Amino acid sequence: MKDIKFKDGNDLFNYRVAAVIESNSKYLFQKMPNDTNYTLVGGRVRFMETTKEALIREVLEEVGHDITNDDYHVAEIAENFFDYKDADGVIHKVQTLLFIYKVNISEESNIIKDTVFTMQDKDGTTLHWLSYDEAKKASILPSIAKRLLQEDSLQYEVINDCKYEK
Repeated sequence: MKDIKFKDGNDLFNYRVAAVIESNSKYLFQKMPNDTNYTLVGGRVRFMETTKEALIREVLEEVGHDITNDDYHVAEIAENFFDYKDADGVIHKVQTLLFIYKVNISEESNIIKDTVFTMQDKDGTTLHWLSYDEAKKASILPSIAKRLLQEDSLQYEVINDCKYEK
C-alpha cells in the first residue's frame, strides 16, 4: 500500500505516526545528516493501515525492534503546520496529522543500547539515546516532543510553526 500524502503544487499533507521511545531512563531520537535537530522515530501511515500498525512497522524499519509486546499508547494527536525551504530555496507549506505514541521498551529487549548507532539501509540517519536532561537541552522537532518526555495524558494540539508568508 502507498503512504498517505497529498501534494498541491509545492504544498504537502502528511498522515504520520511518531514515537517517544523510552528505555532505561533514556529517550531515542533520530538525526538526519547535516541537520542540527533531533526528531522522533516515525513515518507515514499507509492506506488501509491503522496508526498502531504503522507505528509497529516504522519502529521495526527504523530501529530494528518489534514493539508488538512492549508497552505503548497514544500520547498526542497533533495537527502540525510548518514550512520548509528546499535546496532550491522553494518554500513548502506542510500540514501533518500526527499521532504520537509513548513507547516503553523493557530493559531486557534486544534493542541496541549504544548511545549513537546507525541502522542498515538508512540514508545516513543516526539514532541517539539521550537522557532526560540531554533531551531538554537539545533541539527536537516537533516542538511538542520535549513536553511528551514526562507527560502521559492524551492531548490534542494544533502546532503552527509556519515562518514564511506565501
